[in-house]
Order: sequence, then C-alpha cells, then structure tokens
Amino acid sequence: MKRMRAAILYGPKDIRIENIEMPKVKPEWVLIKVRATGICGSDLHFYKEKSFIPIISDVGKGRYVPGHEFSGEVYELGSKVKGLKKGDRVGVEPIIGCGKCQWCKVGCYNLCEHYKLIGFHYIGGMAEYCVAPAENCFKLPNNVSFESAAMLDCIAVAIHAVNKAEIRGGDSVLIVGAGAIGLFALQAALIQGASDVYVVGKYEFQLEKARKLGATAVINAKNESFSEKIMEITSGKGVDKVIEAVGGASNVISDVLDVTRKKGTIVTTGIFTRPLSVDFFKILTKELTITSSWGYCYFDRRKEFGTALDFLAKEKINTQELITHKYPLEKVSEAFETALNKNKEKSIKVEIIF
Repeated sequence: MKRMRAAILYGPKDIRIENIEMPKVKPEWVLIKVRATGICGSDLHFYKEKSFIPIISDVGKGRYVPGHEFSGEVYELGSKVKGLKKGDRVGVEPIIGCGKCQWCKVGCYNLCEHYKLIGFHYIGGMAEYCVAPAENCFKLPNNVSFESAAMLDCIAVAIHAVNKAEIRGGDSVLIVGAGAIGLFALQAALIQGASDVYVVGKYEFQLEKARKLGATAVINAKNESFSEKIMEITSGKGVDKVIEAVGGASNVISDVLDVTRKKGTIVTTGIFTRPLSVDFFKILTKELTITSSWGYCYFDRRKEFGTALDFLAKEKINTQELITHKYPLEKVSEAFETALNKNKEKSIKVEIIF
C-alpha cells in the first residue's frame, strides 16, 4: 500500500506530520493530488481548545486530517467516474450528503441526517492526497489559481449567508466580523446590489482590507461601540440586514438587535461556544427575523459552491487580498500559530501549499 505525508490534529496545539496509507479510491470517487489548502476557523477552534464536538475520522477516534478548503489535480479515477480525467484541475466541495434523506432530496444536503465532511470525517487537504466524490469536483478555468480555488468553500459559505438574508438592491447591510467569511460576505452583498455595507472588526489590518473591497464604512469594535456608531452613520435608522461572522464567546447578537431596523433580518454564521442571552422583547416588537446559515447547498436550483466558482472565474470576488500567508506542509504547526495569532501576524487566510 502506498503511503503519503499528512498532518494529523490530535488536540489543542498538537498537530503532527505522519506517514499514513493513501486512501483507497471508491468507484464513483477520485484521488486528488492536493495543491493548496486553507486553514479554516473551525480547524483553529479544534487547534486552540478541546471541543464539545466529537471527532471520529478515517485516521481514528479523537483525531483527524484537517483541510476542507482545498484544491488540486485529479490523480486517479474510480472505475465508474465519467466527465473527469487525470490531470484535471479541480476545486473540491467538501460537504458529502447521503442523497437519500429528506433534506438531501430537497437540495439541503448541508442539513443531511448522515452529513460527512472531507477534512473532518474523511482525510482532508492537509495531506499529499485525499479522495472525494467525482460529483464534488469542479473543474477550474485557467484564470482561477489553486490558491484562489482553495477558498471556494469560504466564498460559498458567505454566499449562502447572503442568500439567507435575502439581500436585494438598495439594502443596507452590516457585516459583524472581518475575517475571511465576513470579507467574502461583504463582496457577495455588494454583488447582490446592497447600497451600503458596513463592516465591524477588531483589527485595523482587517478593516483596511474591507475598505479596499468596497465597504461603505468600517468600525473598530475595540475602539468604539459599533451599535452607537452605526446609528450615528445611518442617522438613527439602523440597517436592513445583518450578517454575523464572529461566533466564539461574544454576545454580539444582543448588540445587533439595537441596530437592525424593524422587519429586518439577522443571519448568524459563527459557532458560539456558550449559550447567549438575548432580549426577545426587542425581537418581538421590531418583528425581526433571526436565522442561521450552516455551510451551503442549492439556491434557485443551483449549487452555491458552483456560484462561488462563477464569481471567481468572472473576477467578481477578490481572494488575493485575503490570502496573507503560505506555508509548506512540514511547517503546518507554524501555519496554525500564524492563523491563530491574527493581530500579531496580520493573518486573514493562511494556506498550505504543495
């Protein structure tokens, strides 16, 4: 059996490069030679602290090979694969639905009752090779690099949040969080026709990126109350739509209730690590809609992952402003530390390059 190098995350601050067996190719799957992989906020969560989420993966219980944001080349085809050939450049959608449950049947495979993820349950892109269903592989146009394609998952997450918010022409939008998801949500909201998009963040280097990407105004939450500033900027009107992209231990939902207009919409995308206290009287009397956004799926009979690739190919989405650091696989520990220490390293998206 052939072997390969892979980064295995065992727990907080414990990620190791090991030689493991290359995964076997199923009939309708392909083996991919990985070229670029992004470090996601969820990977950082597992790297930073012990998680309440149970881990059982192809490499054992309590450990996994990260990397659900990745791209590469088709290296080997399963016996039943059609439409792909060896050497094809592909971006890979990591979400794998069962295709049989009630949610998969209506296109919501992100809510699949038997949900699996490449880069968590299956070996991810922080290995020299990994496998994926052929139908999850999207051929890359020549003008889309491996590094940009490794961000398709992030872009699709942002697109799904914007779709859930039902952002339309003329809407005013607040993005809370200026990491990769927040900055892609900013761009997606502008594509959808939002008239004003405000971005809240904690680090000045992130907010400078938001300015470059078209934000109407940016607010540093470390220096001032963003709710007071938004009400000042909007002459007391507030905003139509809010997309939360922070999560963690923050109580940001309570803050955004004050700046959301009557009949407005709040969409949460972050993973919160503790229960939140929310004033439901404000929600009631303003008739607010609060909903969540988990991954991505079909929208208007089309995969949002495919829409993300279209935006990249048509140069509607800028990824280069967000890719701040690149490391080889053997420096994966250093890469995670860089991604974790955002303010010190001025990191937004850190990638592993093969």
